[in-house]
Amino acid sequence: MKRAKGMRDFLPPQMMQREKAFATIAETYREFGFQPLETPALEHLSTLKAKSGDEIAGQLFEISNSDLGMRFDLTVPLSRVAANTSFPKPFKRYQIGPVWRREEPQKGRFREFWQADADIVGSASMRAEAELLEMASLSLTRLGLKDFKVLLNSRKILNSILEYFGISGKRNEIFRTLDKIDKIGYKSVYKTLEPALGEYSDQILPLFNLKGKNEKKLEALERYAPEGVAEVRELQGIFPDFIFEPSLVRGLGYYSGTVFEFKGTGRYKGSFAGGGRYDGLLELYGHGAPAVGISLGIERILLLLGEEAEKKTYTDVFVATLPDYYNEGLKTAKSLRKKGISAETDLIGRNIKKQFDYARSLLIPWVIIIGKKEAESKKVTIRNMKTGKESTETLTAAIKKIRSK
Repeated sequence: MKRAKGMRDFLPPQMMQREKAFATIAETYREFGFQPLETPALEHLSTLKAKSGDEIAGQLFEISNSDLGMRFDLTVPLSRVAANTSFPKPFKRYQIGPVWRREEPQKGRFREFWQADADIVGSASMRAEAELLEMASLSLTRLGLKDFKVLLNSRKILNSILEYFGISGKRNEIFRTLDKIDKIGYKSVYKTLEPALGEYSDQILPLFNLKGKNEKKLEALERYAPEGVAEVRELQGIFPDFIFEPSLVRGLGYYSGTVFEFKGTGRYKGSFAGGGRYDGLLELYGHGAPAVGISLGIERILLLLGEEAEKKTYTDVFVATLPDYYNEGLKTAKSLRKKGISAETDLIGRNIKKQFDYARSLLIPWVIIIGKKEAESKKVTIRNMKTGKESTETLTAAIKKIRSK
């Protein structure tokens, strides 16, 4: 039997690595006052298509003979919930879960993948953006990522530039092409967009390719987009650690203000986190409120950190028993668990050597041995599997030793 295209299985070592990453992110989010939320995998197509953008709409997994589809992100379900539920404002929520997109699988890109989202609903202030960027930076650092930069732009600036020159049609097409500037280069973008921008192409396109310090670029754009520039400056006064990038678009059609991405600066140059402001999205579901969010791309982050798991099991101690002493081993394991130490016993009747082989194969750090000598003395023999050192002592002393490492 074959696995479905673009899907994956995660064996225990990989799941332990993933769960560790999820826990690190969730703990960081909670430190900033974010609350957990869970939403269903299936949503009405009308909900999913409300403002997903043409590219995402074409990637939806739709359920045959129904009006249902699988969520392509965690923001649209949040918007539905927030529009239909009364929360104290601002409502700060996080959600870590899988989403599905019907796109062509490739390295680091799958049809089912996990996101770690955090959103703030009910704040129009740039303080919200600053908090999300600070929190995401801390999360990535705690995960072990250090070589990254934050790129930021504003959809208000992009839209205002086009409005200034009277360009009203084909905006989505223009933005989609502009978003490819990193992949195909400025010259290719210029050539592609020149017909759509007409006589103003020589004035507009250089504005998307500005270089230099943030303030220099903002000054160049201020006459075309004063409101958007003012917001970026306000944000820079709170969270200055970003690079203003006038060509940054991000693909989702619901963004209305700031957009941002975290990109690698080391051996990996791609994006592994991003988000933006989507003030108009909740209005589509009947209840308007300003909102901004960020999403960490778990799959790319884990790929960047490396696929080799640090641990192969959660077990702290394997209780190995000699023949006729299995019940004593069970009692020892039970005592360990009562003290918060995870413990396993042999379930298939292996000899002592094979029990040690099993513990070694899973990198279990400690083995406690129970045989005649231990049963009679009411002590245990404990071996540190890393150093090979072994001693016989009371279970209380053994527990203290396990906890000290």
